[in-house]
Amino acid sequence: MNAKQLITICLIAAASIATTSAQDTIMLMRGKRLLVSDSKVEITAKGDTVVSYQLPNGKRKSKSAYKVFSISNKNGEQVFYTPESLEDELTVDQMRRFLQGKADYSGGFSWGFFAGGVAATTAGAFVPAVRFDVGSNGATVPVGLIVPFGYVFVVGNTTKSAEKLKAQNPGMLDDEYYLLGAQAAISQQRMVSGALGVLTGGVIWGVVAAIND
Repeated sequence: MNAKQLITICLIAAASIATTSAQDTIMLMRGKRLLVSDSKVEITAKGDTVVSYQLPNGKRKSKSAYKVFSISNKNGEQVFYTPESLEDELTVDQMRRFLQGKADYSGGFSWGFFAGGVAATTAGAFVPAVRFDVGSNGATVPVGLIVPFGYVFVVGNTTKSAEKLKAQNPGMLDDEYYLLGAQAAISQQRMVSGALGVLTGGVIWGVVAAIND
């Protein structure tokens, strides 16, 4: 066996180990998938139920079972979620489809970040502060803050319609709960991206204002 053949065998073995090590999928209740290995259900000294697992980098972590919907591995699926006895609670299958849609559409939305940054810098630069006087006391209020925070509130309460989602993604599941999960993920990402953009824009405006003073 020559050196080239030995290297090839080692690479194949390493790839095989890497593939089998991440054989478990943990679906979190917040709609995120974790690809892990050696997942276990454990009881802590305080009596709490946790799910422990090993990350691809070798680190071992754990999460409360209340934060986990299910673990899927070669032995099947173990579900931790139990619907409450309320009429508006989702069943196990409905929640599974909802979380699947949320996980599939949890990618970032860069336009929300840039729009939030523009809103913050524009408001800081062009909207003057207003002074309010009550008797002998007074305070200057930066009214411009209303614009970026209003932007975050608005984008955080918007999402794509089901018809638009299906039109843009012909292969997506045409399922009510899957679509609701996808829409929830889009709304959440819009709010997060917008808030980060507002924060970044506010910092930039503050630095520029300090330099010009």
